Amino acid sequence: MKDLDGDQASQDRQATVFDVEACYRTFLGRDCETPETAKAHLADAPSVWALVDRFRASAEARRYRIHAAAQDICQDQDGRGVDLTLDEAQAQALSAQVEAVWSRYGREEAFFSVLTNPRYLSSALRDEHIEEFYATGATEVERFIEACRRNGVEPHPAWSVLELGCGVARMGEAFAQRFSTYAGVDISAGHLALARDRLRDRGVRNATLRLLPDFLAADDGYDVFFSVIVLQHNPPPIIHKLLDISLRRLNPGGYASFQVPCFLYGYQFETSRYLAEADRPEIMEMHALPQRHVFDLLARHGLHPIEVVPDGRIGSIGVSYSFLARKAG
Repeated sequence: MKDLDGDQASQDRQATVFDVEACYRTFLGRDCETPETAKAHLADAPSVWALVDRFRASAEARRYRIHAAAQDICQDQDGRGVDLTLDEAQAQALSAQVEAVWSRYGREEAFFSVLTNPRYLSSALRDEHIEEFYATGATEVERFIEACRRNGVEPHPAWSVLELGCGVARMGEAFAQRFSTYAGVDISAGHLALARDRLRDRGVRNATLRLLPDFLAADDGYDVFFSVIVLQHNPPPIIHKLLDISLRRLNPGGYASFQVPCFLYGYQFETSRYLAEADRPEIMEMHALPQRHVFDLLARHGLHPIEVVPDGRIGSIGVSYSFLARKAG
């Protein structure tokens, strides 16, 4: 593997015992058992890249990556430096900032703002891209169902589902097909207008949509609270407030399934300093809520954590977690 930085010809050369030993150390985190074992990897005369791909795709390499990542998370994660102190004026200012950003996205780039793939920019969006976009929502719903089942929870068709940050109803149709009722909530009227069109055009009759202020002012309950790639775009005090209200409204015996970053590299948040920054651009931001605050909220509202797993949703800028919890009742 010493030639991996060379030209294409050197990279495609036939692998040697040296390359096998390097793959063991790099991808498995250990030495090769015996010289005979090393030679066995060369029986079909693989190229260097074929050997690398073989090791990288192995089950042992996957387990080693998980092991190494778990160690790094323990060493790097730090929940300090996030201030949740908030008075009413600050709460209104933060909410207004978030609403301005997402209302603009709703008018200009509704699909791209949900999934930041160039295919979903308004200038490039085609019918096949839209269908591909909504297919990812069905995949998200299947992911939720699988998370329930691997933890011994069988999703019930009679459940009512509340999705916070529904956007253009990427998951609305799939939720409505699976469960008795679906309610989507969003801060952007532009997103909700597209969501209504989509659900109407698809013949969905068991779904309702409403703006965030209307949801916050109500007091109805639901059996499932669901939210992904939404909370992270709100400052920490707003994340905390949204979770506080949403978890309180969850019906007894109901389930909460939500995603939120709990750590970002080099991240700190202080409300007064944040609001004092002049000329803040109207673009989506990434924020985090440390785990201890999430667990405090779960405990406050009588929810028992079932599963908490890193989900990789925010890339390498920090660590995001998916939470699954059940409310007592």
